[in-house]
Amino acid sequence: MPVVVSFEGTDARDGAEFWYEACTGTFVGVEVDATSGEPLEGSVRAHDLGELVVGEIDASPQRMIRTPRLIDRADQQYLLLTMPGRGSGCVAQAGRRALVRPGDAALVESHRPFELGFDEAFDLWVFAFPRDLVRLGERDRARLSARRVDLRSGLAGVAGRALLDLARHGEQLGDPSDGGALALANDLLTTLLHVPLAEDRRLADALHRTLPLRIRDHVNQRLADPALSPARVAAAFGISVRYLHKLFEGEDVTVAHYIRERRLERCRLRLLDPRYSHQSIATLAFEAGFGDLSGFNRAFRARYGLSPRTLRRRGGVPAPRRGRDLGAPAPGPTALLPAPRSG
Repeated sequence: MPVVVSFEGTDARDGAEFWYEACTGTFVGVEVDATSGEPLEGSVRAHDLGELVVGEIDASPQRMIRTPRLIDRADQQYLLLTMPGRGSGCVAQAGRRALVRPGDAALVESHRPFELGFDEAFDLWVFAFPRDLVRLGERDRARLSARRVDLRSGLAGVAGRALLDLARHGEQLGDPSDGGALALANDLLTTLLHVPLAEDRRLADALHRTLPLRIRDHVNQRLADPALSPARVAAAFGISVRYLHKLFEGEDVTVAHYIRERRLERCRLRLLDPRYSHQSIATLAFEAGFGDLSGFNRAFRARYGLSPRTLRRRGGVPAPRRGRDLGAPAPGPTALLPAPRSG
């Protein structure tokens, strides 16, 4: 049997507490504030379809807030699908906000704080799916929370209309305990979310394909940091060191070797660049992230077959003058690098 809760006959001073009890008894507990300054009005109609709870909130302007305190007191966790039938509102969770109108849908998770705000009278359909029975992974649920889904066309529109039909006529399905309604609603939810899920996966695929390029750029931007290491690079991208090394398998070079190569190449180019002629070899080495000058000299000779000083002399770049500020950049426009002289 459906549960119907209405403000009719309720003292206006008890509106917020009454509304809290109404929501707790049907969906999940929320704290309520009237956004218009007027007394809260409205009703909640809800019924169970097995473990799925569906219902309709018809109410005056308000903000419904799911707080950490209410989350701690909850026995069950839900994935809530909201579909406005009248009025526009804002759905917010985990730093994401979405404006939803009739013809839209949005998800929120009851085990994390959220807010539903309506500045006008509204009618809102709510589907409360038990979180552990929804056929969505944790990452997909997090990516889809507080994200607007357009139900005006395509498969999402078909699924949305079917869910609303299920909500309106679910009481006619007979015994809801056999799980048929939940299975059907789960299928419709997956269909409704097909487009945003596909978009997210295409984005994830694109990000994965560009990950090696972005890692190289990250390394090149931070060569001067002597603490730059494979572990720090992996942490910056939220991946394991093992996976980072796997990305470099096709390069025939380890991550640490790549960092050292880029540092050596930066030093080589600056040794040949007149703009850096005022800087000592030690300064160039330290600014490229080397912490030991003798180690740098050995690595440089092993890589290029001559010492940094010899390369600078062959490249026609004069040695730094005494008394100049070795830490100041040289003035003047960019110059073409001179070709190395033979002999």
